[in-house]
Amino acid sequence: MRAAVVGVGRVGSMLADDPLLAGDIFTHAEAYTKSELTDLVALCDTDRWRLDTAGTRWNIDALFTDAATMMATAMPEIVSVCTPTPSHLEVVRALVAAKKPPRVILCEKPLTRTLADAEEMARIAARRGVTIATIYMRRFAQNIIALKAYIDSGALGEIQAVAGWYIGGTFHNGTHWFDMLRMLVGEAAWVEAFDTLREKGDDPTLDVVIGMRDGILATLRAGDAKRHALFEMDIVMTGGRAQITDSGHVILLSRTAPSPRYTGYVELEPVAADLGHRRDLMLHAVEDAVAAVTLSRPPACTVDDGLAAMRIADAASRSSGSRIFLQDER
Repeated sequence: MRAAVVGVGRVGSMLADDPLLAGDIFTHAEAYTKSELTDLVALCDTDRWRLDTAGTRWNIDALFTDAATMMATAMPEIVSVCTPTPSHLEVVRALVAAKKPPRVILCEKPLTRTLADAEEMARIAARRGVTIATIYMRRFAQNIIALKAYIDSGALGEIQAVAGWYIGGTFHNGTHWFDMLRMLVGEAAWVEAFDTLREKGDDPTLDVVIGMRDGILATLRAGDAKRHALFEMDIVMTGGRAQITDSGHVILLSRTAPSPRYTGYVELEPVAADLGHRRDLMLHAVEDAVAAVTLSRPPACTVDDGLAAMRIADAASRSSGSRIFLQDER
């Protein structure tokens, strides 16, 4: 499939040259060049220096400063939207308005800055028959997929509670956590949030309490991005525990066992389980999107998944300590 990237900043292109990511396909441009299913034919960005740099990096001559002209000239079938979040809706409008729109769009998270804009994006894409895949990258991680299968197998019993930490904005990074919560645990029923950090800006990092539809309680604590990165999820089950740490690179499993220290007590002991790695996420996302439209199936992370994560963030942003029921929001 003919591929294009709109927005050749960090995740669009530049991180491919980060020496710490060498050998890990993490950018959209690199994924399109490495996949045997796609051919990168065009790049688009309003920053001319960045665009020319990416063109040289990927040996692409078809360089554009607006998405509409790119669509009319290069006619890509699969397009990644990697521009700043507030511009996503405008870019997608240009893509789907083309005489020959792309078959599938990979949109970086969150879909837009507001829930209303995200819902509009979903509507205009559906009207033209364009599939949107939301890039919540852990959906495409081998170890997270394997963890879901392990939890679903019942090997560690039933889920009792979930807790976690994050930094960097309720919409920007919080929706990553909300999407992983939905993937591994289930659907949210209500949301209650507190602005403990009182960060400046239009996307503060909130402390969030989420009541799940099956009665499980999930709590997400806000960390200070000025201090260090933090993204964790701790799932406590009747027969064990799964701890996702180091932004998803490390997963620790434990199960119940008789205590070696206290007679009659039950404690948790480590489980030796190889769940795989968290690498080449963008390559997996690209190839999943191609398979989705080729085989007429939903992508691994749909536009509805993107909307669901945003509904949790939106409810949290409006909560101010009061409980908001999501089923009343639809």
